[in-house]
Amino acid sequence: MPLSEEDALRISTATELSVKGFTKLLSETGGVLELANSTDTNACVFLETDSRELDAPGLCQIHQNRPTGCRSYPIVLDMEDLVFKDDLCPWKEEFEEPNEGHRTELLKLDSLIRSEAAQRVQGDVQDLHEPE
Repeated sequence: MPLSEEDALRISTATELSVKGFTKLLSETGGVLELANSTDTNACVFLETDSRELDAPGLCQIHQNRPTGCRSYPIVLDMEDLVFKDDLCPWKEEFEEPNEGHRTELLKLDSLIRSEAAQRVQGDVQDLHEPE
């Protein structure tokens, strides 16, 4: 799950972990802050589960402070920036149908994350992986 800097700092504050402690290496993501996966389960590092299945059941350990992308899930964008409900979500029927408002919000989030990544790659902002 890609993160905005605001998401990463909120999670870091709530968990008392460094951003580096729960994100993938920036060299693997083109500068995008992205939640890491557990080596034990292949799921998000904050998903409490024993399963290695892609649609593993579990509890989010940071639910109150989860990233913006997780808050909008299962409503996501496809590769053509069209909005849809992810079929992998076992509770997708409990959510409203995606609409243009969802699309607009997800596009703004995507733009913010890409902009922050570009600045990070160019060295224009502090790398949240590095101590101040």
